[in-house]
Amino acid sequence: MSRLLLLAPSPPWPPDTGARIRNAGLVSQLRADHEVDVLAFGDQVTPPPGRSFARRAMQMIRSDLPDMAHRLWSPAFAEAVRCRLRETEYGAVQGEGIEMARYLALVPPARRVYDAHNAEFLLQRRLASNASAVAEVYSRLQWRRLERFERAVIRNSRMTLAVSEHDANQLVALAGRGANVRVVPNAIDVSVYPFREPTRSVQANLLFLGKLDFRPNGDALTWFIREVMPSVGSARLFAVGAEPPGWLVAAGQHDARIAVTGYVADERPYFARAAALVLPLHTGGGSRLKVLVAMASGLPIISTRVGIEGLEVEPDVHYLQADTPVEWIESVKRILDDDGDLRQRLACNARRLVEQRYDWSATRDRLRDAYAWLPA
Repeated sequence: MSRLLLLAPSPPWPPDTGARIRNAGLVSQLRADHEVDVLAFGDQVTPPPGRSFARRAMQMIRSDLPDMAHRLWSPAFAEAVRCRLRETEYGAVQGEGIEMARYLALVPPARRVYDAHNAEFLLQRRLASNASAVAEVYSRLQWRRLERFERAVIRNSRMTLAVSEHDANQLVALAGRGANVRVVPNAIDVSVYPFREPTRSVQANLLFLGKLDFRPNGDALTWFIREVMPSVGSARLFAVGAEPPGWLVAAGQHDARIAVTGYVADERPYFARAAALVLPLHTGGGSRLKVLVAMASGLPIISTRVGIEGLEVEPDVHYLQADTPVEWIESVKRILDDDGDLRQRLACNARRLVEQRYDWSATRDRLRDAYAWLPA
């Protein structure tokens, strides 16, 4: 039985964020065939490094590495990795996400596995085309640096995991056809999320879910509040997630139709009170695990093409698609005015899809195939 070491930005438990849900699922599935150790930032190893604005600016000037490569770089954590490698023979060491990829340079190339939670260069390229002048300069600089950094990480790793076929295609195009990129889709344990069938009567509540200081999420909320909320009557928007920015908190204080909760340990009560999950994203990447949770739980979804990208879903079958303000307003009104048939159809179709394609039981073989080069 091979032994694997996963390097993670935080402990996988509790699985209360998208990254933690993926990491916890991978650990659980890999342990069926291998011994798995996890080394993560936290009290037992070392706390995540803090960076002042001045230090961050200096690193951007003096280094040609992308900002994300500096974000969780810690000499103390690097030494902890070296100690593990000296003490234990690992068949593979896996870096979870771009922030941990730099530590793979401490590992022999034949044992490196990079789990690309996003195609980060693509995310920054999209942000550059939808940004203010100052933010555009930052995104263009980061986009080019991320291209170089991600290309090197992929080329110098034994294997790269992608969360969707879309991301895999982007990463192969970046690194070249010789790159070993394998798709292990984001998945959940569907049994953990009881299906709540939509009722005929519905509260006029819309739910946005995600880390609120993440720039694509902030841009999406800004757009939605400006372009959609004024035209959907008394509908109330719940923005649920950690680190709400000041402007969003202020918007909630001045508009009773905007509720900003901050981090919540259990999102299920908000699922029960919402008519739909809204995903008005115009930039992004990866595959959104909280979307799978909503689909499994019976919450209908309205999303842009980008918002649900990476999942094998069909508009009007598994979700309502809306990209322009007019399409968004029409879709929200369809959900709120529905007598239950539309929401029930979308919810049932979405639950069935998650059970068939995005439960860990459905992706287990792909995970085993990806690690077939390791001795069992």
